Amino acid sequence: MNNVSKVNEASYRVLKTLLCLFENDLTMNELIDTMRKNVDPKFNNFVASKYINTCKCCGVDIQKVNGKYALVNIPFNNKFSDDETELLYEIKQVSEGLRTEKISQIISSLFNKLHITYFKSEYGLKSSINQRIIRTFEKALAVNSEIDIIYEKGNTLHCKPIRINTKDKKIIFKVKHENEFIDVLPDEVIDIEVIDANAKKAKFESNEVIYELKGKLAKRYQLRENEQIIQYKSNGTIVISNKYENRKELLHRLMRYDSLCKILKPTDYVKEFKGMIKDALKNYQL
Repeated sequence: MNNVSKVNEASYRVLKTLLCLFENDLTMNELIDTMRKNVDPKFNNFVASKYINTCKCCGVDIQKVNGKYALVNIPFNNKFSDDETELLYEIKQVSEGLRTEKISQIISSLFNKLHITYFKSEYGLKSSINQRIIRTFEKALAVNSEIDIIYEKGNTLHCKPIRINTKDKKIIFKVKHENEFIDVLPDEVIDIEVIDANAKKAKFESNEVIYELKGKLAKRYQLRENEQIIQYKSNGTIVISNKYENRKELLHRLMRYDSLCKILKPTDYVKEFKGMIKDALKNYQL
């Protein structure tokens, strides 16, 4: 009976941790302070990390954004129709133009929660990576920062975010590149990097390497503790985010996957990976 009680108590604390992150993005210290005040006076860093990893194992997408743990997506979602999603974005755009700041803040807060609890069945909000991309774009809009958009194909667009529109029932990023306005589809974007006032890249995900795996390897691949799948492609290919792994060890590990692996970003990893492949091929030349 005691064991059952302990399990129930631990489950309750995991759910309270999830609730804290649902209500606000928190640093580790903020999360610990909140849990100590409301749940457990002995709550500490080790327990917090364990509970966050438990949530991740259950399919909850928790990411570190600007030094704070942010709840990006949960596996138990509801669906909006295309018309409902379009209406939501229109309401948000109207609220941003209101002189009443409090109303605008309330709508913005509501919108952030909807990103977590609802997803769109076909277009912009169906996957974790799209939600992360949209939230990053919105954060750049909020602080009026320029961004670099990295496409799946590998090319980068330096631009200024203007707004989020809906067009033909699809979610569209409206950006300005030099003197031209461009529409960008979130589904075509692999990452967004925000540029700070000193023109230095202020990445939300530090030391992050993004690569894709395909074929049989994608089906049987076992994620490391520091990895998560951020996109599933229709052809079975998976896109993986890897954080904080030793550069040399990661590159040598990915080399073993041969043609079934492709590094997408950052650029310096891509160049070094290609160089390693060329050097390896030389060993087989007569």
